[in-house]
Amino acid sequence: MDQQIYTEAVKRNSQRVFLLALSFTRQRQDAEDVMQTVFLKLWKHPVAFTDETHMDKWLTKVTVNESRSLLRARAREPLSIDELEALGTTATEPVEFDLISAVLRLPEPLRAVIHLHYYEDLPIKEIASLLNISQASVKMRLVRGRKRLKSELTEGE
Repeated sequence: MDQQIYTEAVKRNSQRVFLLALSFTRQRQDAEDVMQTVFLKLWKHPVAFTDETHMDKWLTKVTVNESRSLLRARAREPLSIDELEALGTTATEPVEFDLISAVLRLPEPLRAVIHLHYYEDLPIKEIASLLNISQASVKMRLVRGRKRLKSELTEGE
């Protein structure tokens, strides 16, 4: 892979890959490890991508797979508020801490589909393929995840 294309891809996708990995791992260090592995695999990827969309889909798939591989060996606790605030200081876009914190507290199956649908803008069909579940399961998890988030975020009002 051409170094300039690689550098631009890393700049353009670092935050997205990190947040996707974080939504699975719930740990900053693990998300950083996943991100590093994903971009190392990108550097070593032998086939040229047809366009940015092709690369984005590849990065998403590899990030999900690497995150799941890491989780098979570890049980994790949610991020603390201090860790979430630290994320905001390095992000290039503002981060909504209450929402991210609520999403991170969701069980993994709900958290994964919520993140992929709302943060990665993936359609239900693609999420189903990525997670190896049916489209009906994706829809149900989205409904349940939205319900839990609404309940938690409107609890104090």
